[in-house]
Amino acid sequence: MQNNIKTLKIGILGEPNTGKSTLLNNLLNQKLSIVTRKANTTIKNTSAAFNVNNKQIIFTDTPGIITYKKNINRAVFKEASNIALEVDLILLLFNIKKDSIDKIKIICEYFEKNNLDFFILLNKVDLLPESNFLKKVSQINKYFHKNVIFSISALKNIGLNKLIDHILKTRDFKDDKPYLQNDLATDILYLKEIVREKVLENIHAEIPFNLIFNTDKVSINKDKSITVHITIILSKSSYKPIILGKKGENIRKISMLARRDLEN
Repeated sequence: MQNNIKTLKIGILGEPNTGKSTLLNNLLNQKLSIVTRKANTTIKNTSAAFNVNNKQIIFTDTPGIITYKKNINRAVFKEASNIALEVDLILLLFNIKKDSIDKIKIICEYFEKNNLDFFILLNKVDLLPESNFLKKVSQINKYFHKNVIFSISALKNIGLNKLIDHILKTRDFKDDKPYLQNDLATDILYLKEIVREKVLENIHAEIPFNLIFNTDKVSINKDKSITVHITIILSKSSYKPIILGKKGENIRKISMLARRDLEN
């Protein structure tokens, strides 16, 4: 029987394309969620544990399900709340360059009204001139001075150490079982997500993101290498030549890039 470990559960929530998957990947310094330029690329919750000082933080990356409207749709919030209600803390991620003060205010107020504990993460600070950034942060502070606000760049690893340090120093960790990460080399969901990322990266402008990927077979060979067979199921036959490319160039490139990531 495994001994319990001091544990904190954290959900990463935000609109599509705010950098949730990039944040998770860089917090753990490994590739766990796929990252592409196409919105809504995360289609399932992805969890992973960060272990430090005999404690574990279990992060869960969620699909981009928070939609900005004058009043946030109840059904949309219900989907977000499946994770929001299971975790001890929410990291609410915004794109500081693109998101307006009104948008940030409305979304945060909704979480406040539902008594959910959250930090405000203003992402992509490296893309904003300093004067604009300071003005925006000052306005946000005016509305949410009670909340903890972090300015970060998930992509460039700016502010992430400060975020982790603050979490470790200020949050109450509970006794729980150690989080056991699946072996990613043979995890069928992980394998097909990496292939899906490479498809979206290379033909994202021409086909929708909701293709189906099946991991048909995973074999461990005598030399400990791993052979993976994945089928891409298309909703229209016209997508097939786009996926394959001229003389199979696209599908070879997708296979090569996926293999390179998985070997790493």
